[in-house]
Amino acid sequence: RHVIEPRFTPILVTVADMITDVYQPVVGQSALVDKQFLRLQEAIGKEIDYQEELLEVLGMMDVLFAALTKKKASSLEENKSNGLTKILEQDMSH
Repeated sequence: RHVIEPRFTPILVTVADMITDVYQPVVGQSALVDKQFLRLQEAIGKEIDYQEELLEVLGMMDVLFAALTKKKASSLEENKSNGLTKILEQDMSH
């Protein structure tokens, strides 16, 4: 259950891999071992789904930030060109 806890994940993934190697020969022979592997598979499956959803949200946020940045940059460029145009117009009228 703590495999999905971010601060424990690196070490617990290694431990889960070692446990899988140790108990692989008895998979299918012990209901208890099989049940625990199913629980581990379920927890990892849920975490994968969660991470995929997070990546989708991050992708959406990237698009929004890129659009906002582009809009802000173009707005700044408009203001700069308008300011320059006004200065040039003032200089020409003198």
